[in-house]
Parts: sequence; structure tokens; C-alpha cells
Amino acid sequence: MKHILIGTAGHVDHGKTALIRALTGIETDRLKEEKKRGITIDLGFAHMELPTGERASIVDVPGHEKFVKNMLAGAGGIDLVLLVIAADDGVMPQTREHLGILQLLNAKDGIIVLTKCDLVDEDWLTLIQEDVKATVADTFLANASLINVSSHTGLGIDTLKKIIAEKVDTATSKNIATPFRIPVDRVFSAEGFGTVVTGTLIEGALNQGDLVEVYPSGKQTRVRTLQVHGGQVDTAYAGQRTAVNLSGITREEIQRGHVLSPPAAIQPTRMLDVKLTTLKDSPREIKTSSRVHFYYGTCNVLCKVVLMDTEKLPPGASGYAQLRFTEDVAVKRGDSFVLRFYSPTETIGGGIILNEHPKKHRKVKTSETIQTLENLEQGGLTENIQQAIASAGVAQLEEIQKRFGLDKDTWQTELETLTADNRITIITPQTAIEANYREILKSKMIVFIKAYHKENPLQPGIKKEELRSHMLPEQKPAFFDKLLQIYNDKLRISDGRISLIDFTITYTKEQSIIRNELLSRLEKDGFTPPSPEELLAQYQKAAKKTAESILAAMLTEGVVTYTEPTIIFASETIAQAKAIFRTQAACGGDGVTLAQFRDATGTSRKFALSILEFLDRSGVTRKIGDARILK
Repeated sequence: MKHILIGTAGHVDHGKTALIRALTGIETDRLKEEKKRGITIDLGFAHMELPTGERASIVDVPGHEKFVKNMLAGAGGIDLVLLVIAADDGVMPQTREHLGILQLLNAKDGIIVLTKCDLVDEDWLTLIQEDVKATVADTFLANASLINVSSHTGLGIDTLKKIIAEKVDTATSKNIATPFRIPVDRVFSAEGFGTVVTGTLIEGALNQGDLVEVYPSGKQTRVRTLQVHGGQVDTAYAGQRTAVNLSGITREEIQRGHVLSPPAAIQPTRMLDVKLTTLKDSPREIKTSSRVHFYYGTCNVLCKVVLMDTEKLPPGASGYAQLRFTEDVAVKRGDSFVLRFYSPTETIGGGIILNEHPKKHRKVKTSETIQTLENLEQGGLTENIQQAIASAGVAQLEEIQKRFGLDKDTWQTELETLTADNRITIITPQTAIEANYREILKSKMIVFIKAYHKENPLQPGIKKEELRSHMLPEQKPAFFDKLLQIYNDKLRISDGRISLIDFTITYTKEQSIIRNELLSRLEKDGFTPPSPEELLAQYQKAAKKTAESILAAMLTEGVVTYTEPTIIFASETIAQAKAIFRTQAACGGDGVTLAQFRDATGTSRKFALSILEFLDRSGVTRKIGDARILK
């Protein structure tokens, strides 16, 4: 079953509300002031019975120039536009402005309705029709049906109903597989129910009992009941006007401009990369750093325009821009928007959102920035997912999936394509990085480690935690470990330290002298070595500090071995100890005892035990009772 939203557009007093009343029998002007003044001030809503038994939702918008902001709140998500033009007036300023707004909002289909045809003669009507056709010639209504009606006499109403039904029958169904979104246009309290909000469900499906987040505030609530066209339902679908009774939230905590969607489905933002187009008949150009009103869905916020490839956009021009806000907005990639001048508030342009979480672009834009925006505009789903992952740096895959509203199978297919093409790398099941960022991060690591080696030539490498805290402090150690594994062609990881794969410790002439002195002493003392403290005692002040670094480097080289923190041997001595043990073990018996090993090495019980326990830990020997055997 299709759920289609029909919307009116047109100049004030051209008969939009009367037309809806003639089509549906419903009066959409509900405010006392509207009835008193005879004009629509805020949004009105109705539904139309179709021959198929289905109902189409209808939104009636105000036509007065003072209430364009209210018109914008109702224009989003319209599937079929009824452009209403009074035959006795013809095309007027708000006719053109509304038509321009609908163009900017990417409206696809509509019907031109000439009202009040009972008030004019045929010759005048012919002139008006020609003027209307010229007005819409370069718009989405260029080939639209033009119907003459009179809401007063009923002329043409049945014909219009028939054409509407045909349009609804051929319209494309909305996506109900994606997470639901409802831009809120009304909030009120109902006695016995609490807080109720209304809005058009622009995508997805909403169920009674669903958990809901209010964006951008982050307040969470739950759906108590749902109504569509005045009747209670268990599920509302994209394209339907919906009233949502929410539990656990007050009327003051939600307002027009907020968006209802599942928790974590939208990530509010204060910057957007967009493709911007100015209206051909706009009285103004858009300059970089201009302050403008941003209209999306039912929200209206101020932002600054930063043009990417020019300093100004004259009427009828297009270009890339970054919009910067002083408060959060809840939007998605691919959404359309409208811009109005700061003061006076005149509609000047609009466009489409390319990236809802961009990095702040520098004042001097690079060709790479422009190329990225072009790719976003022209690319398909796969390219846009890649860009979303790139923008995130380290992307949380579940968040990206929700933002695109993809089912599990489609999402998995996209990830497999991007991975197979080496455009992304999945680090953990929950995280991924884009190829360019992966290589940038790799280069930065190499530069940083190279600098560390230069400053610390005797250190085997930088501590892993130190590198993580510098490169990716917001990421957990487990993630960083996985990331380092993909860089193993350039980096070496050993004992919790990271070095460049071709790094080797090199000694100056003076350092080589100290190294040889330390090693000679350990080799000379063999199985009764000095403690590290005693070994370094021969050096004073700066020389002692250098000797400490050299001893640590010798450990990395493998020429010395600590059997425990306070006992150090020349590695050659440990090799001799292994040979002695093997010789003793080959003599048979029930193994080699500590006393036998001590006597064979000519050392004390302390050193003999330290060596044997080290051999146990190294997997050379195994203790059985009071003796040890080869493992």
C-alpha cells in the first residue's frame, strides 16, 4: 500500500484552502485568527479518499509572504504538489517563490490548478494559461497537467480527483526499511494522554511502543499510541500524517523543528558540506561568510555560508559550500534544504546535503576538497558510505549503517565491496578506517617514530601506549593493537615497544667503549655476575646515565639477559648454562638437581636457582619434584 503526501503551494487568497475543502470536505483553517482574517497562517491538514480505498495525506500551506517560514515547515516530504493559481490574478510573487522553494526541495511531480475559473471569461483564461506555462517551463512542472476548477461551483473537481488518483497510483513508494524520521510540526497536550506531536513520517515505519529519541536534544521517550487520519493504528508508515502520543516527556521538552527517530539513528551536527544553488530570480547573491536562515524539515536555524570554489554565487548559479551553525541540527546526507536571506528574510537559494559530518575546511580550499565534494554529489551508495567512513576518521560501523538506513544484507554487501577494493580496512568488527586516512595515519606514525629514534638512538623503540596516546588517544588499546597489525610492513613490535622495521641501534665511538666494558665485565664474571647497580657503579653522573641507556640497548640486542630484575648475565653465559644442563641431563637418572647444577657451574645457590627458573620460563627445562628435566 502506498502512502502519499499531497501539498498545496501558491499565492495568498488563491483558494488553496477552499480547494482542499472541495476535494475532501475538511476545513484545514483551524485557528481563530485564520477564520477571522480569511487567510491561512499556519499549516493545515486533511486526507483524501481515493478510488482504491486508500487515503492520501494533504498538507495546506499559507500563501502570505509573512508566513513563508510556515510554508517551508510543511513543504518537506511532499510527493505531489498542487500549485494553485487563481485565474483572476494569475502568477503572483508567492507563486514564483513557492515554485522556487519546491524546486530547491527536489519536488518531482505535481498538478497545476487554476482556481476561481468561474470568475473569468475564456479569453482571459487562455492568457493566464499561457503565462502559467511560461512560468513553469524550466521547472519540474514543465509537463504537468493544468486543470481549470472552481471550488465554489464544483467545476473540474471530479477531473482533478481523477488525475490525483492516477498520480498516486504511479508514484514511487517511500522507503519503509530505513529508520523512521518525523520532523515535528505541532506539539500539544491532550487531556488524559499527555504530550502529543504531529508530523509527516518522511521515511521508515513507526510502531506503538517504539523507543524514540528527540533530535537534536537527545531526550528519549516511548510511543504510547499512534493516530493516522484521526484513527488509532499500531504502525504508521512513510508518507502518512501521524500523531504520536509520547510518554515520559513534557510539552516544553519538544518543539516544532525537532525530529523523532530511533536512538543513535541521527548524529546531530554543526557543519554541513552542501551543493548550493541560488534562485534565478533571487534579488540577492550569496557571498562567502553570509549569515542566512537555514530551513530543513520543520526547523529554522541561522548559519554562516562558506563557499568552497568562489567568493560569491550570483542568482542562478551553483557551487559547493560549507554551512556552519551555532546550534545542532539533525539532518541526513541527501536531504534538501532552503536558504533565506538574514534580513530581510527573502528566499535566495537552497540545495542538497552532501556530508553531514565534514571536517572544517580551510579558508584556502584545495582541489582535493573540491574533488571530494564532486565525488559525493555524483557518487552512488558505495562511494557515499566510503566518504562517511573517511569523514569519521575511525568509523563506528553501526552508526554509519543507521545513518544510511540499510538492512543487514545490503550493509554487509557494501562493506564487502569496499573491503575487496581496498577502499576501507575493517579494524575490529565494530570499527573501520578509509584507505586514504589509513595511509595518512601510517605516514604520521612513521614520521613520529623516526623522530623518536633520532632523539633516543639507544632505545629499542617507543612504548606502545606512548604512541597510542599521541596518535589516537580517544581509541582503546585493543583497537590500537589491531591497527598496528596492518602496518607490519613498516613497523616492528617487540616487548611492548614499536620501532621502524629497519631500525637498528647504533653506538657512537664513546658509547661503543662503554658497551664493550659492560659486556667484558659480565663475560669475565660468568656465573657470578655483579648486580646491575654494581655493574654501573664504575661510572659517574652523565656517564652513568649513558651506561644505563647502553645496558638497556644491549638487552634489546640480545647480548645480555636478565634472569630477574636484579640479576643480569651475559647472554653467552646463559648459552653455556643451557649446554651444561643438557650434558648433565644426558647422563641419565631422575633429572638434574639444583645442587648438581650449582656445582657444575661453580656458582652460588642464588645464581644457579635464578638461571634454572629462567630456563623453566623459557621452555627449556621442566621441574619435577626436586629435579629438572629437559622439556
